[in-house]
Order: sequence, then C-alpha cells, then structure tokens
Amino acid sequence: MVKNVIRWASFIIIFTLPFWNGFRMDIDNEKLFLFGFQLSYEAGYLFFVFLFLFLMAFLALSMIVYRAFCQYACPHNTFSMLLNKIEGKLGEKGKAVTFLLSLVVSFFMAYASVSYFYDPITIWKSLINFKMDKYFFLVTSTGVLYTALSYKARNSFCKVCPYGLAQGISQVDDKTKWLTHPGVWITWGTTTALVLILLVGWF
Repeated sequence: MVKNVIRWASFIIIFTLPFWNGFRMDIDNEKLFLFGFQLSYEAGYLFFVFLFLFLMAFLALSMIVYRAFCQYACPHNTFSMLLNKIEGKLGEKGKAVTFLLSLVVSFFMAYASVSYFYDPITIWKSLINFKMDKYFFLVTSTGVLYTALSYKARNSFCKVCPYGLAQGISQVDDKTKWLTHPGVWITWGTTTALVLILLVGWF
C-alpha cells in the first residue's frame, strides 16, 4: 500500500511540475523556473551544475540500493503495472481498455514532457487549434512513442532504459572493488567531465 502511494505520488509530481513552474525551462524566452520563481541566467546556470551533481549522487546511490528508483519512482514502471493488472483481470477484453488508457495517458505525459521546455499554455493552444507547428509535432510524436512503450513494449522497456543501463554498468557486487570496476569509471568519468565543462563555462 505504501509503495503504491509513493509510486503514484512520484508519477503525479513528475508530470505536473511544469504546469505550476515547479521546474520548467522556457526555451523560446530563455527563462528557467524553479518552485514557482523565475531564476536569473546566473542562478539558472548554477542550478544546472548542482542538478548534474545531484544526478551523480543519485546514480551513486543506485549502486547501493540497486532498483529502488524503478520500484518506487519510475513513472513507466508505475503505469505499466497498472496496465498489466487491468489485462490480468479482464483478459482479452482488457487489451482494448489498456490501449485506450495508454493512448490518453501517453498523450497527457507527452504534453507534460514537452511543457518542461516550452510554455504549457502555448502548447495547449497549438493542440486544440491543430496548428502544425513544432509544439504540435513534439507532443504528437512523443505521445505516439509513449503509447508504443506503454502498450506494446512496457515489459521490455527496462532493458533499454537509460537509467537501467547506467545502473547496470556501474553496479558493483563487491563494494570493496568499486575503484577498479571499469563501468564505474565510464559512468562517473563522463558525468564528472560534463560537470567540469559546465563549471569552466560558468567561470
């Protein structure tokens, strides 16, 4: 019960953040929003540096807790489990239900995903007016991709998930040998280099 609450709370937070400017980049207007506040360029740049550091720490934690993120916070896993449960209860009839549910939820997730980078109101106007602009294309193409992943490939997506791959590469069974594990150097080396480049660009 607690695990399900955490899963769906994470799902809701991830896909509602851009709508209340919890975290959103407005590429068109070169703005960054965090917890409802608009950040200056300088503050925004530093925020991205710390965001990468947070991601490094998050990935490092995955070496210890392994698939905890997948079990408690991964939105794909949360939605996939719901669809599997529906099909398990309804049988063949459940496939039509899960397809429609996948379609509706996937396009909402696509709208939310694109809203991380552009103004949600501008995107919404583009969708309801069927404007064939970049916003319409981004949402529809992402929605089709999400539908395919949630309906057809939901049980095999984890094999190609970027987090899953990175976590698998950097996972070390013997914690005393992590310094000599090549996957650790590949994962942390590239991430550290990226953070250093960002810091050099800042200074």
